[in-house]
Amino acid sequence: MIVIAGTNSGAGKTSICLALAAGLRAMGVAVSPFKVGPDYLDPMYLTKLSDRSCYNLDLWMSDKTHIEQLVAQRHGVALIEGVMGYYDGCMADSSFASTAHVAQVLNSPVILVCQAKAMARSFAALVKGYCSFEQAGQNISGVIANGCSSERHKKILEKALKSAHLPPLVGAIPKGSLPTLKSRHLGLSSVGASQMNKDEIENWAQAAREFLQLDEILRLAGYDRKTHHQTLPGTAKNIISPQKKVRLGIALDDAFNFYYQANLDILEMAGAQLVFFSPLKDDHLPPNLDAIYLGGGYPELWAKELAQNQGMVESIRTHAALGGKIYAECGGLMYLCQQIETVDNKTYPMLGLIPFNARMLRTRKRLGYVEVKFLKDTFLGEKDLTLRGHEFHYSEIEPVHGNSRWINVFAVKNAAGQKLYTLGIYTKNILASYVHLYFGHKPEVAKYFVQKIKEC
Repeated sequence: MIVIAGTNSGAGKTSICLALAAGLRAMGVAVSPFKVGPDYLDPMYLTKLSDRSCYNLDLWMSDKTHIEQLVAQRHGVALIEGVMGYYDGCMADSSFASTAHVAQVLNSPVILVCQAKAMARSFAALVKGYCSFEQAGQNISGVIANGCSSERHKKILEKALKSAHLPPLVGAIPKGSLPTLKSRHLGLSSVGASQMNKDEIENWAQAAREFLQLDEILRLAGYDRKTHHQTLPGTAKNIISPQKKVRLGIALDDAFNFYYQANLDILEMAGAQLVFFSPLKDDHLPPNLDAIYLGGGYPELWAKELAQNQGMVESIRTHAALGGKIYAECGGLMYLCQQIETVDNKTYPMLGLIPFNARMLRTRKRLGYVEVKFLKDTFLGEKDLTLRGHEFHYSEIEPVHGNSRWINVFAVKNAAGQKLYTLGIYTKNILASYVHLYFGHKPEVAKYFVQKIKEC
């Protein structure tokens, strides 16, 4: 396995990970991608470039055993993209839940991505700081210089690292030499990942061949191309699925695509048959669904199309009227509202299944880890259940005046333990919130959810 870390957000680790995934795959090496932290967008690109599902490794939302099991079950090279700067976690006075923390837990070698613009020997000083700051610096085994200006510049950086007895340079990326990615206010654009074609993937692979020392990176990762390093046995799949499965509809298209793969896996193992559908393109739900999972995404970008797809709107409304359960997170919550108001003050009707209106903002409303305690029994969990997750959105919701057909079932705190006013909106058969909950390590939650679906 190998962790690709950065000195900071924007150092270029995402683009370099994508190039690595494409380059190694083109060499015939199986790549199993991972992303440190709660992000959804980078995993979409990593999934596309490696042709394998990407899993999140997050020591705030889950535990050490869970991430060890996830990595142990993968094939070929485990390519792990870090989050923010190497030592950046969920608090300033600790590296807890940082890339460094994950690298230590997995005992994984690390390649540090550094911006090299206008630096010579100072580049070595920068690398030395990361190598010596905490014990996790000892995991740093190689360095990639991003923004290297020339072959001469590359030689200077190599010499500076070698003279200071620091990890070697295993890649030098000239400025502007990597393919560009579509951006969005959450970071990248999920649409960019879905539309990437074979020629674009080859461009990433070519960049890896030209600017990265792929054989040396494989050596650092502990991968032997001659013996084709095999998967280690894992133990995460420890639920025996019941014979009778429930049909769980998963909204998946350009408007709704934020799901933790481990959540989906554990639901399948608990007895859910995942049935994917598109609220944008399908004119009705798949037949015989027992429940619906509406994940996050960008419903505001597709609000007009979602409103115009009346066949799907009526199909979901009928599902709810007949008692079918709906679990919704963030973008899915917005879709359940009466309407969405976009930043240009246009209003589009949505499903109208909860008495709230959603409004897009020009500035970020919320970003951070959260811990949720259930205040009441719901179909996702019983009273006093505690789960962790993440909240990140540029919208807000307001209740429709005079309507009390809902209760709040969440008590929410941030990573520092401060109370937040984040609702868990609950009706008889709908649970919706801005929180993206992570329960991929909690088989009891998946089993409970599936059982409640069966009872309806």
